[in-house]
Amino acid sequence: MATTQPVRFLPFRSIADPSFWLDHNSHKLNDLKLSEEGVPLNGFFSISKNDAGGMRFDVTRASIRRNEAIRTRGAIYSLNTIESFKKCDKNKFLNEASRSGLLACCGVGADNEVLRDGNDDPNLGLVPSICLTYCDLKSNMTVYWFAFPALAPKPGCGIAYSSETASPQNFLSDIWEHEKCQELSKSFQQFRIAHEKKSSVSESSGVWCPPFFMLLENNMQCLPLNKATYESIAEEEKQYLVFGFVDPNLSPDASSGGTEKFTDLALGWTLRNLIAYISLRLGLGGADVKCLSFRPSVLRRIASEYDFEDVGEEIDDCSKSLFLHIKIPLESDYQWPTEKPGHVHEYRCVGWELNAKNKTGPRSVDLRPLVSPSHLARQANDLNLRLMKWRALPSLDVERLSRLKVLLLGAGTLGCSVARTLLGWGIRNITFVDSGRVSYSNPVRQSLFGIEDCKEGGKYKAVAAAESLVAIAGPDVKSEGVVLTIPMPGHAFGEGKDGAAEIDAVKSDVERLHKLIEQHDAVFLLTDTRESRWLPTVMASATDTPLINSALGLDSWLVMRHGPSSSAMSSKGTACATKLGCYFCSDVVAPENSTRDRTLDQQCTVTRPGLAPIAASMATELMIAMFHHPMRNCAPAPEKKDNSSSYNPVDDGSSESSTALGLLPHQIRGTVVTYSMMTPTVPAFSQCSACSDLVVDEYRKKGFGFVKCVCCDMDGSYLESVSGLTKFREEAANKMDECMDWDDEEE
Repeated sequence: MATTQPVRFLPFRSIADPSFWLDHNSHKLNDLKLSEEGVPLNGFFSISKNDAGGMRFDVTRASIRRNEAIRTRGAIYSLNTIESFKKCDKNKFLNEASRSGLLACCGVGADNEVLRDGNDDPNLGLVPSICLTYCDLKSNMTVYWFAFPALAPKPGCGIAYSSETASPQNFLSDIWEHEKCQELSKSFQQFRIAHEKKSSVSESSGVWCPPFFMLLENNMQCLPLNKATYESIAEEEKQYLVFGFVDPNLSPDASSGGTEKFTDLALGWTLRNLIAYISLRLGLGGADVKCLSFRPSVLRRIASEYDFEDVGEEIDDCSKSLFLHIKIPLESDYQWPTEKPGHVHEYRCVGWELNAKNKTGPRSVDLRPLVSPSHLARQANDLNLRLMKWRALPSLDVERLSRLKVLLLGAGTLGCSVARTLLGWGIRNITFVDSGRVSYSNPVRQSLFGIEDCKEGGKYKAVAAAESLVAIAGPDVKSEGVVLTIPMPGHAFGEGKDGAAEIDAVKSDVERLHKLIEQHDAVFLLTDTRESRWLPTVMASATDTPLINSALGLDSWLVMRHGPSSSAMSSKGTACATKLGCYFCSDVVAPENSTRDRTLDQQCTVTRPGLAPIAASMATELMIAMFHHPMRNCAPAPEKKDNSSSYNPVDDGSSESSTALGLLPHQIRGTVVTYSMMTPTVPAFSQCSACSDLVVDEYRKKGFGFVKCVCCDMDGSYLESVSGLTKFREEAANKMDECMDWDDEEE
């Protein structure tokens, strides 16, 4: 009797497209987060000399039909740290992840006893795959390790060729006539068409080329591999039975040369699980069986009408397929000894892929060269926000923030700081409005400018700031600089020689500013003077655009959100709520020219350098919190507790002003003298010179005409009359006189 020859297997090689890893990294960042649970993994192999033994993974949906390829299904596991990846017991992980599925397909129950009944589909269960990964999302590096699990006999009980045959491995061209090889090719094509028709009715059968089949050699009929079909074959016909598998290995030296009696070519990895299935499921352990390593020249795609091109005229060549005689291991050969309590034996899997050095170990892929710099920039910019959603802020709406369009009125110290903080929150559509130029005193305090921006009279601040944002965060940022002068109360225009032209220019600025405020989702009011804040406040109320105001003093700062218009509150169902005040609601006089008869230190914003970043950050955080409240700018301010002596509320989540990011105050006032803050709430003033219904309605009716009257009125009497401030002061004076009018006798 001849000595048994062990069967050599050629493991699969993983071939993962770059898009596969990019998609997986995005899935980990945005969806999986901290989860290390396995998610579906789909791959396929086809018959190709270029990809011999290659299992390909890409981002194609699993539902896409590739009936010219064989499918693998499994799971990909993404661990959270490189330490856990290194410390993971890979063999234990492989068995826990894949053993139960393989055993179920082979008819072995949970308690390791062999079951002979039940339905199975080896086409789905015997070609599994798993992948263990760690995604370094900061450096865009991915460490991974693919495995193609296969049930393995215990040591000393390997898979071998039959010793009863002198030549247990032969090319079909050496033992079959050419016509018989053609009959096999045609029969397999018909078998695939029958499988395809069944697949269109029942998705459980799969929609890909079946990797396994049974062949009755006497009539050259291909049958599906399963226990029911096997048992339906008559005993006298089983002598003609051949177990076939589609072999992905097309060895370049696959030629017998016509002289060798026995070849020893490595066989496809899928044969390992087929042999386990034959032993455990079909109960043929210890038998000598005939197998077919089916290696057609090509696997044709099944076209419409369940047909191939040139069927019957040009049959695919399968003469280089291998006819095998294999000794099937016993059922006990798959049962490894174990020391687990309550278990006499266990089943084990093998299948970890070797690395590029052909050694046991993982591989890695550097995705940085595979993506555009703009994509890398955006991903890096968003990384902090995406990681917040993992654990700290699951309800953070990153997608909404990225869609917001924000208008910054003022590109100075506050404007630069606000813009940088907005970038950190993932906001990419930012428009600057400013009419000033960059001077040499600006770069040290205004972070978007450099010395180059100051030369030749200085660039326009709005334009330079927009260009700087794109340079910092990449071309994905859409930033525009608009050079525009905001008309201000007490700053007359149209009186000189070119008065008509000046009026037209100011009118154009007013119309442009109104359109900009209307087109944006939020406005930051960051200008230097009090009166420059008046018109944007009126316009924001008229267009119901949320407005965040920030102002600086020498050692104190203010951040506030303006309340919505009365019509906006009514539309949101908050008509009975207290309307929040604007920047001008605490004043009983109209704004006027604050730069007239002022020295230089009074005209400039003289402030401690640390205030602007603090105020800018608070203003941005207030806006972000506002967009996480369901009522947006109509959200109420936190109520002051009866027993509280301060305006510093505590957020216990029960307040109507609570958001995922905390409370949504009306104002934040801070000082660096005592390093303290307070959050007062100031209701709207019905005679306010900026946000009162009287003023907003007048602007809506007259537009630029109203603005011109206010700006050209040097003492503010016109605006005070429209808003009702004049009448308010008269009534207040009368009441004061009444209080002071008493008789000497009463005293």
